[in-house]
Amino acid sequence: MSRQALYNFPRAIAGISEGLGAGRRLDEYLNLEEQHTTRPVLSAASEGAVCIQNATLSWKADSPPCLASINVTIAPGSLVIVVGSVGAGKSSLLSALLGEMHLVCGSVSVDGTLALVSQEPWIRNATVRDNILFEGAYDGDWYKAVLDAVQLHVDMKLLPAGDRTEIGEQGINLSGGQKARVNLARAMYKTTQSNVLLLDDPLSAVDVHVAKAIFDQAIRGLARHTTRIMVMNSHYQFLRQADRILVMEGGQIVGDGTFAELLPVFPQFLNRHDEEDDVEEVAQVPWGTAPPTLPAAVATASPAVEVDGVSRRKSDASTIAADDAVLIMDEDRTMGTVAKKTYLDYFSHVGINGWFVAFSLVFMFGFGQAVRIGVDWWQGHWAASFATSPTPLYHGIFYILVVAATAFFVARCLVLVLYTSRCSENMHNQLLQCVLRAPVNLYFDVTPVGRILNRFARDVDILDSLLPNLFLDVLETSCVLVGALVVCATSSVFVALSYVPVIVVFYVAGQFFTKSSRELKRLEGVSRSPIFSSFAETLDGIQTIRAFRMETRFTLQNREAVDSNAKYLFALVGAGRWLSLRMDTLSMGLIAVILCVLVAVKGTISPTVAGLTIIYSLALLSTVQWVIRLVDMIESAMTAVERLLHFKTIPSEALDVTHHDPSRTSCPLLGAVEFRNLHLRYRPDLPLVLRGISLNIHGGEKVGIVGRTGAGKSSLMIALFRISEFDTGSIYIDGVDIASIGLATLRRALSIIPQDPVLFSGTLRDNLDPFGETSDADLMAVAAQAHLDLSLSTIVAESGSNLSVGQRQLICIGRALLRR
Repeated sequence: MSRQALYNFPRAIAGISEGLGAGRRLDEYLNLEEQHTTRPVLSAASEGAVCIQNATLSWKADSPPCLASINVTIAPGSLVIVVGSVGAGKSSLLSALLGEMHLVCGSVSVDGTLALVSQEPWIRNATVRDNILFEGAYDGDWYKAVLDAVQLHVDMKLLPAGDRTEIGEQGINLSGGQKARVNLARAMYKTTQSNVLLLDDPLSAVDVHVAKAIFDQAIRGLARHTTRIMVMNSHYQFLRQADRILVMEGGQIVGDGTFAELLPVFPQFLNRHDEEDDVEEVAQVPWGTAPPTLPAAVATASPAVEVDGVSRRKSDASTIAADDAVLIMDEDRTMGTVAKKTYLDYFSHVGINGWFVAFSLVFMFGFGQAVRIGVDWWQGHWAASFATSPTPLYHGIFYILVVAATAFFVARCLVLVLYTSRCSENMHNQLLQCVLRAPVNLYFDVTPVGRILNRFARDVDILDSLLPNLFLDVLETSCVLVGALVVCATSSVFVALSYVPVIVVFYVAGQFFTKSSRELKRLEGVSRSPIFSSFAETLDGIQTIRAFRMETRFTLQNREAVDSNAKYLFALVGAGRWLSLRMDTLSMGLIAVILCVLVAVKGTISPTVAGLTIIYSLALLSTVQWVIRLVDMIESAMTAVERLLHFKTIPSEALDVTHHDPSRTSCPLLGAVEFRNLHLRYRPDLPLVLRGISLNIHGGEKVGIVGRTGAGKSSLMIALFRISEFDTGSIYIDGVDIASIGLATLRRALSIIPQDPVLFSGTLRDNLDPFGETSDADLMAVAAQAHLDLSLSTIVAESGSNLSVGQRQLICIGRALLRR
């Protein structure tokens, strides 16, 4: 008994330490200052009014102010446009109205409810309709009016299931302009319930003629009775139609008035008289047609597709399976027992043969248990022969056996830790490489990030923490059980015969439990992914959720996901209790049989054997059920290995480097690009998004690509970077077929300024030059070229969350400039 207690004592200490650490982290989190998003109202008669009086605001209580001495009053129903340079505080002003900033002094008052159009579109993993309704009731007439106003009615005809089409996480199935308009449509649909509409640069992702239609039909049309505060970084031709313009610089309002009043003072922002005429002119040119003077050799494309009387081309948006418009693949779930191959694959990650690893562990634990039984037997034999045998001999042999047992115990634990740690590390590294090499279109577009996080968080944790302990316990306890059965069987043949029916009953009960427990564990693992996905999605859109007062609804959704997971956990615990009751009952019966046999044959066996039999038979009470449960726990834990090994089935991108690659200094020289009859689709079961593109761009040329949202403009970039491999056709850069060279060589020779800025945690220097190939002097020169008013040591938070969207875009421009 003391041996088992001492065996479990280190684990108890470790468990207490982990529990205390987790408790401290939870305590720190729960004691954080909560976000107060309640806003004082003005009066019952000023519905939709906004008043900010001498307000100074910061993002945190201990951080410097971002907005200082803000004084502005906005009348209900007015259209106010906010302009200013990058980082001037325009988006912060909207955040202040949302209650997202810390109020240092002054007051911020908003009368009524808010609707928000965020600068970076937040798209849920749901259908287009669900994204627009945003948990609201469906009103057919109003819904159609909103789609028409934000120019989404044509796009709905492009999608296989219309607005019932699933659009994936973060809108991966939509173009940048489509995401922006879905984001706008959500707020427009809620304007019937909102008094104040906040728009953070809603037109930046759409072209000029679509922007004009949205501005006229949505912002000045459907929302005309709502107070509208709109941040604008482009399309300044609309400024003259604003009731009022706010000019910001350095976190302060430096200009406040009408277009006519501010035009002489701020010509750099407002002097765009000719742009509106350009918009009218562009709006009259039908998309999909070209001027007759355009040479056919310069650009050719496939004819438009006629559907329901609407001439259109297959767009980027057509990247979904037509069957029920389902985009996200169901999570794989293996049925039945865990295959032996899974165990061998796991052990083979040690770096040697999996069978050798398994047999070496069984041998070391089995031999160690035999030595341990030898220690107990020698003590009994010593006691029986104490009066007639020399003590030094017994002392010496006893010490040798104890040292041998201790050495084997330490050695087998060290070997097991070495094996399992190498398995975990090697498997993690290999599978991470598989994910990093996975094609975006074939894997990331159809796999929720929560599923990937679940596997690399929970499943890898099982590999790191749970499996080593389980293998240690099952090998240790199984050897104890086998040793106990062997010792008891040596006392009498009748004891050995009694094992047969008992083992059969044990086996049947254990198999019944194992099958149920294994499937419950798999269901628990699958049901955990939606928790990660829901949580990640909520964090991404937390500002929008708060603006629309949807916190309770999303909390309930997360609880539903947790409850769905918890029901399998509780069933798993209940199954364990079911097994314990039956195994304890059967073990007590077996012990009773053994004791009865010992009484019956008391004159034919030695006291030493009888004593050892009684001691080891009592161990059966806990050992039998524990072995069955441990075997089941290992099989359940190995389902995590199954899920992780599934990463090996992910298709991989082409090789990074091939023997056809040109030298780094010679690729590219001129930058001439030629498309030859290029056909591209995102996945094999999807329609083509590029059809017969032939295009010749000379080195050094600046080429603009235009077309309505979803026409395939971004697909050209995807083709150039080989994010998606071509169906047919080819692309040549400086006469080199890009399909014949390695991806790393190709992508190193190209630069891109993406629609959505991508930044990483670190400093500005790390983001501009992630490989450390450029001197600080060159970095500072590029930062100046990109108008980045930041030092190279400026900390960039995750995804650049501490910078404005404009600053993030400038960093991406600077990064591209360095690659010239």
